[in-house]
This record gives sequence, structure tokens and C-alpha cells, in this order.
Amino acid sequence: MEVMEGLVLNQQFGIEFLIQLALFLSSLFVMKQLVFKPMLELIHIREHKTHGLKEEAEAAKQKVVKLKAEYDTFLKAEHRKTSSWLDEEKKKVLAEETKIIQAARDEASQTLNALRKQINGDTEKVRGELSHLISDFASRIASKLVGKTVKISSVETELKKNLSNRPVVQG
Repeated sequence: MEVMEGLVLNQQFGIEFLIQLALFLSSLFVMKQLVFKPMLELIHIREHKTHGLKEEAEAAKQKVVKLKAEYDTFLKAEHRKTSSWLDEEKKKVLAEETKIIQAARDEASQTLNALRKQINGDTEKVRGELSHLISDFASRIASKLVGKTVKISSVETELKKNLSNRPVVQG
């Protein structure tokens, strides 16, 4: 009996095992279709997106490096253009400054020459007006020094010669 009971138990165990195995396999099939397959697809999509985003980020980094190099090249070219333009403008300003200074010097020279001529003319005019008084003042000074009346007349012509040969203002 015990053997029979053992066989019955084994049979029941076998049937239960088969039922549980069938339930497990059907649950596995259903879970695979409804849970595992979509979850694996999501994981695959996520990995693809992650790798895709990494590749896009790398491409963006390369693009940034390229754009930065282009920007640096552009900036250097513009800096060179600006420097050359600035140098040209400085040359123009220096040329204009030299022109203005030369014009001012020429004008000052002309004014100075005109003033020298005027001063020399005025000096000659005053010498002419005062030359006849020289002998009179020389006679008075000599008279006071000597204590007698002295008349000096020949000095006048000699002084006129000396004074007329010498310009007052020289350039």
C-alpha cells in the first residue's frame, strides 16, 4: 500500500508539476509578450538614444571646434584689416598735421619777415629823425665834461654812415 500511495502521490505530484509547469510557461509567454518584450525594446531604444545623443554631442563638439577655428581666423583677419586701416589713417593724420604745421610755419615766417621789414623801416625813420640831434647832444655832454662850450659837427656824418650800414633786426 505504501507503494501505491507513493505512486499516487508521485502521480499527483507529476500532475501538479505539469500543471504548474504549464502555468509557468504560459505566464512566461504572456509576460514575455506583454512585459519583457516592450521593456527590452525600451531598453534598446534608450541605449540607442543614449549612444545617438553621445554621437550627436561628439559631432556638436567637433562643430564647435571647427566654428571656433573659423571665428579665430575671421577675428585675426579683421584685426589685420583694422590695424592696416588704423595705420593708414595715422599716416593720413600725420601728413595732414605736417601740412598744417608747415603752413603755420610759412605764415609765421612771412609775418616775421614783414615785421622785421617794418621794424627796420621804423628804425631807419627814427634814426633819420634823431640823427640831427646827435651832434647837439654830443656837444652838450662834452661841454659839461670839459666845462667849456664845445661844438661837435663832424661826428654827425660819420655816425650816420655807421648807423645806416647796420640793420637793427636780423633774421
